[in-house]
Amino acid sequence: MEQISKDDWYAYRRYPEPDGTSYLQKDLMTKEQVEKLFDFCQILEAVIYDVGWGFLIQYYGYALLYEINNKSGWFDCSDLEEYKEYIEAYRNDMKRSEERN
Repeated sequence: MEQISKDDWYAYRRYPEPDGTSYLQKDLMTKEQVEKLFDFCQILEAVIYDVGWGFLIQYYGYALLYEINNKSGWFDCSDLEEYKEYIEAYRNDMKRSEERN
């Protein structure tokens, strides 16, 4: 079985207990997978790490992520520019959280 380190995780969901679910790049290759992750983030069951956001932005681009977000309803943003600001704020919060751990 392949060993996966926490450094490889793009996102993490606390369920199913007791170990939760780690998301790797392969788990975020479709819009449907990303929308489901956004749904979990909206109800505070999951987090997306900085490396995960880096991948999502590079792979999907901000405009498509904004469309996925609007379907999910995670961030309540009026336009793409506001959405970018939310992502940057979220990434900064996660970086500070990771530094404390």
